[in-house]
Amino acid sequence: MVVIFHSLFTGYGIAFPAGTGHLGGVMEVLHRAWVGVPLFFVISGYCVTASGDAARRRPNPGLNFFRRRFRRIYPPYWIWLAITAAGVWCAESIDPGFFSRIFIPNPRDFTKWQWMGNLSLTETWRWHLTRGMESELILPSWTLCYEEQFYALTGMALVFARRFFFGALALITAGVIAGLFLFPISTLGLFLDGQWLMFGAGILVYYTLNYLPARAAAWVCAPLGLGVLCTLTNPGHLLENGVNEPNQSYFCAFCFALILIGLRRWDANLARTRAIRPLTYCGEMCYSMYLIHWPTVTVVAWGFDRLGLRNPYVILPLGVLCCLIAVIVLARGFHRLVERRYWNPNYSTGG
Repeated sequence: MVVIFHSLFTGYGIAFPAGTGHLGGVMEVLHRAWVGVPLFFVISGYCVTASGDAARRRPNPGLNFFRRRFRRIYPPYWIWLAITAAGVWCAESIDPGFFSRIFIPNPRDFTKWQWMGNLSLTETWRWHLTRGMESELILPSWTLCYEEQFYALTGMALVFARRFFFGALALITAGVIAGLFLFPISTLGLFLDGQWLMFGAGILVYYTLNYLPARAAAWVCAPLGLGVLCTLTNPGHLLENGVNEPNQSYFCAFCFALILIGLRRWDANLARTRAIRPLTYCGEMCYSMYLIHWPTVTVVAWGFDRLGLRNPYVILPLGVLCCLIAVIVLARGFHRLVERRYWNPNYSTGG
C-alpha cells in the first residue's frame, strides 16, 4: 500500500499530463493507501510485544531484547543508508537538484547533528535537543524513528517490570493518553505525540488473543471501540486527503485492531490460501521493501515522466506495476545479500 502511495503521490510520482479523466475516483481511493502506515504500527505492536513476551521467560530479557532488535534493524538500515547517500551524491553531482522535488536532501548539505539523527534513527525528535531542521535522507525512516522509541519502551518494561510486563505497557499507554489531554506541549516526533496509541492497539490485540478467554475479549475491545468513537467526533476529517490528520490514522488503526481480533478464528485457513502467497512472499522481505522503495519508485516515476505518456489508462496500471516490480526485484536482492544475514536465531519463532 505504501509503495503504491509513494509511486503516485509524492515527488516524482507518476504524472498524468492530460489529467486523470474518469479515473478520478480510483485515484481518490489510491490516495488513501497511506493507511498502510497506521496498519504497520498495529502489526508492529503485536509482533514486538510477542517478542518481548517470549524474552521475559528467558534469562536477561531486557539485554537480549535490545540486542536482537539492534541486530535486526540497524545494520541493514545503515547499509542501505550508505548506498542511498552514495547514489544521491553521484546523481546530484551530475544533475544538481534532481532529488529536491522529492525531499531527498543532498547528503553533502547535512549537518553533523542531522547525520547523527539519521544514523541513530532519532531524527524525528533530535531537533528538540539540538535545534536545526529535521531532515531524513530516507524519508520513510520517520516511521522507523518511532519504532525505535517503541522498542526502547518495551525493552525498559522488560528491564524494570519483567513480572508486570503488560501492566507496564498499559501504564505507558495511559500516560500517553493523559499527556495528550493534560499537557498540550509540542512533542512532535516523540512517542508522546500519540503515535504510541497505534502501537498500543497492537499490544492489546496480542494480549487479547493470547491471554484472555473469548468471552472476555469483548470487554477488552471496549477501549478500541471507544477510540473509534472518539475519531468520529469530527467525521469531516475522515474524508480529507491528509496523511497528517491524526483522526484518520487512529480510526484506521483501531478498526484494524478490532478486525484482527474478530478474524482470529480464520487465521490458519487464510494463511494456507494460495491467493495470499504473493503477499507472503513480500512479507518475508518487507523490511527490505520498506528501505529501498522510496528512491526506487522515484527513479521509475521519473522515467515515465520522460517518456511523455498522456493516456491515464496506460500510465496508471503500467506505472504502478513497473514500480512494484522494480521494488520487489531490488528488495529481493537486498534481502538475500544483506537483510537475511542479520536475522536473529530462531527468527520465525519471535526474532
